[in-house]
Amino acid sequence: MATMYIKPSEDKPQFGCYSERGLMSYFMFVELPKRMGDFLKALEFPKNVPNPFKDIIPTNAIIFSELDFGKQGFGCPDGAIYFENNGISTMILIEVKADESYAKSCKKKKYNSTIKGQLELRWRMINLLFEEKTREKDGKHYIYETNDLKKKYQVHDQFYINKLNDDFGSYRRLKITKGVEEVLEYFKKCKNRVYFCAITKEGKNPFTLEENKENLPVCHNEKWEQVNQQFCWLPITKIENPSQLKN
Repeated sequence: MATMYIKPSEDKPQFGCYSERGLMSYFMFVELPKRMGDFLKALEFPKNVPNPFKDIIPTNAIIFSELDFGKQGFGCPDGAIYFENNGISTMILIEVKADESYAKSCKKKKYNSTIKGQLELRWRMINLLFEEKTREKDGKHYIYETNDLKKKYQVHDQFYINKLNDDFGSYRRLKITKGVEEVLEYFKKCKNRVYFCAITKEGKNPFTLEENKENLPVCHNEKWEQVNQQFCWLPITKIENPSQLKN
């Protein structure tokens, strides 16, 4: 059963935050605006990868509690943060497993329910966006997965089961509607500055643990050492108790 978090507000009512979705909505909209710098400094990166946000002062920040990139597309991040620093734009996509460790999540049967699968789906979308892989159908424009990416992920991604032909519906895709387009414009400002944050229930950075070596995100044909600087982690305890972000 998911956890119920009772959180304070500046007025008399309290917030009843059910499960990780409720907790993250509270954190993103109530706590994060007050603690943006501490949050960024607290992020842990893979071994030998320094935190690029350690000494920055974020400006012009926009906080997204949830985003939806489609069931036939690239899933629903639990949150995102856009900010600028000295004119350089950055976006961090957030994936949360409040009641599971990274390794436990990766044991799920459904690819897009595992944190590894979720991180890969977001990476796939961002990669397609920056490579301008789009397709038009019936007057609508889509971010559209390539044959190379389909071949790379179809063994594990259940979306591709029984979708071995080349018709339009046999590929992951995201229709670029007005709201989606507005969000994508922020991503476009962040080329080579999009990061993927996992927040999980464990005490050590899963990206540094040998037991997770086989569950590290796969980014097409890139080696982990070429992409690991894009991935970071926080323990869920620092979201449950935001004062810990300073520790």
